[in-house]
Amino acid sequence: MTAFAQAAKPTSWSRPAFRFLLGSEAVSYSGSSVSTVALPALAVLELRASTTEVAVLAFLGQLPNALALWAGALSDRHPKRPQLIASDLVAAGALLTVPAAALAGALGVGQLYAVAIVLGAAKVVHDAAAVSLLPALVDPDQLHDANAKLGAACSVADSAGTTTGAALVGAVGAARSVLVDALSFLVSAVLVWRMRVPESAIAPRARTGLVRDIADGVRYVTQQPTIRTVIAALSTLAFGLAIMNTYWAYYLLVPA
Repeated sequence: MTAFAQAAKPTSWSRPAFRFLLGSEAVSYSGSSVSTVALPALAVLELRASTTEVAVLAFLGQLPNALALWAGALSDRHPKRPQLIASDLVAAGALLTVPAAALAGALGVGQLYAVAIVLGAAKVVHDAAAVSLLPALVDPDQLHDANAKLGAACSVADSAGTTTGAALVGAVGAARSVLVDALSFLVSAVLVWRMRVPESAIAPRARTGLVRDIADGVRYVTQQPTIRTVIAALSTLAFGLAIMNTYWAYYLLVPA
């Protein structure tokens, strides 16, 4: 009887709000993976961008990650749902300018730079709000299960989106492929809008200044050996991937 009761214990999937968040994250990740393929391909194949311009595009896409500490403090001070919805809508709006400009014959590398920065900033805000919101959606003993499901769904969506992006670029062109990512952010915003979260669980708390909040967070991380080691490992991996992603599009797409 005890074993049966443990087996029947509700998981994070039993929470409707979590299912909406899971769907939102999966959809937006798959769409973003399409743009990861489409934007560099657009720069190289249609705008004839140089190696320097491709490198700058990759750099600007990663630059907003420097705002991660600020985004984390912001998510702690304000309700998360509005941040998720706003970041999705901003990202969708930025992406829609790409096919619009291409249709008008006015698309340039400079616009891709601006879109990359806006997308990066929106992603940082979105990710910080999503991570902070999760504990309000599930019970404490469901957090491990919820994080596992989110990680698995996002990994599958990322891989599927990259494959789909390559196929779309070949079938309809890079500029039109960006529309898929814009649509994914709109779908994500709708899913988050349908999510119902108790406001008491995400109400902003009285805090000191934003800089003080950021400093407290950094101090906590540096004092935790496990967290500190994980962050160091992920930072090293991200650095290597950033170097690879800077030039892969140029050298794969431009004939020797």
